[in-house]
Amino acid sequence: MDNSTKKSPNVSGLFYPSDSNQLAELIKKFASGKEILYKSNAVIVPHAGYQFSGHAMNFGFEHLKFKENVFIIAPSHHYDFQGFALPEYDKFETPFGSLEVNKQFVQEVQDSFGAYVNNTPFEEEHSIEVQLPFIQYYTNNTKIINAANLLKGLHKVKIIPVLVGRSTFEDVAALIEKFWKRACFVISSDLSHYHPDNVAKQTDNYTAWMIETGHIEKFVPEQACGSIGVCGLTSFAHKHGFDMIRLEMYNSGDISGDNTKVVGYGSWMLYEGRKTEFISKFYSDYLIDECKKSIIMGFEGQKYQPEYPPAVLQQYGASFVTLEITGHLRGCIGSIYSDKPLINDIVANAQSAAFFDPRFEPLRPEEYNDTTISISILSEPEKIVFKDEQDLLSKIYPYGIILMDKGKRGVYLPVVWEQLPDKRLFWTSLKEKAGFYKDYFSKTMEVYKFTTEYITTAPAYEEE
Repeated sequence: MDNSTKKSPNVSGLFYPSDSNQLAELIKKFASGKEILYKSNAVIVPHAGYQFSGHAMNFGFEHLKFKENVFIIAPSHHYDFQGFALPEYDKFETPFGSLEVNKQFVQEVQDSFGAYVNNTPFEEEHSIEVQLPFIQYYTNNTKIINAANLLKGLHKVKIIPVLVGRSTFEDVAALIEKFWKRACFVISSDLSHYHPDNVAKQTDNYTAWMIETGHIEKFVPEQACGSIGVCGLTSFAHKHGFDMIRLEMYNSGDISGDNTKVVGYGSWMLYEGRKTEFISKFYSDYLIDECKKSIIMGFEGQKYQPEYPPAVLQQYGASFVTLEITGHLRGCIGSIYSDKPLINDIVANAQSAAFFDPRFEPLRPEEYNDTTISISILSEPEKIVFKDEQDLLSKIYPYGIILMDKGKRGVYLPVVWEQLPDKRLFWTSLKEKAGFYKDYFSKTMEVYKFTTEYITTAPAYEEE
């Protein structure tokens, strides 16, 4: 006889189908159909009704690298308490069956963080419940036989549901740190609530920028109902030199057509490396092709706008595009600050390098097949603090360098070190490029360093 305590679903039939077969079919329809390039140990996913947020939720779960223990960190919508709340339940029920709670991990969290262990905060809460069918579907922990998932070899997982009350993102980051190697993490959060579409998009884009750059200092709860969990994972990522990669973002108006009061939904995954490296590794060919399309459109005097670019390329970013013919520079235009989606920056710089570099005549159609295209994706610039010029020289290699003073500016990409390997020659040349004398130095100088991921291609005629 099973004497375990079970948490019955309370939004089954409302937020998602109560029939297991219908539920499985609905989740199946959300499948992106795209190759999954990377599996992550932690994702951010929304928690609304599946008809609205299911697509974004699925993107997150498709990219989650499941382990035997799954933390679900979610906000409490109905109950106020200090710190974290953990359940006394042994299992959580869904139309697919039950998921067992890892009581050992619950005890460890309680011991380490003084968590509140009580079922009451979970009784009416949906922010954890809606994640459970996706976990079951993708680990084959369901009543439905999913042949594709049988090959994954992960037929039994345990969950650790954590509701966040009056807590801090530092506590969430510490919890993730403690269990990082022993579990995977689902951070449950919607974005902005009940704004007109134009306001919501502006707010959610700002939220996305904060998540994707790690600048969460001014993050406020109105930006995301699970803001503490979102900031906790973002802080953990930033501390370890990891980046958050956008998987999907939209709002309820994009689904319903009603743009008067919308709710925002987004999904992200933690990449154990830098975003620029991720893009270079997985999207190099795509970006070169987009540059080619932009240049070809430029021959006709038309701007180029990519259709349905991957979400990660809609994150704001800065780039340079360089054109060469037989090893000789034919154009180079770029941005040092990210003020638009990266994909838009790259295709615009490709056209500008081809047709609007003031040092060169516009590229001619007969030159196109001999042209090599290179893309440099820039990291966020970091200010260099220095005492004097000698101290500065010790800190500039092997970075890209931005020099600004008295309204003038000069920029060298890291690749310039190949032509100017001597630090003093590099620095002197950059000063002259910015419009200063070679011996110029001032305490008002601002100097920034950055890194790049470099993508290049053979001339077009060699590929065709």
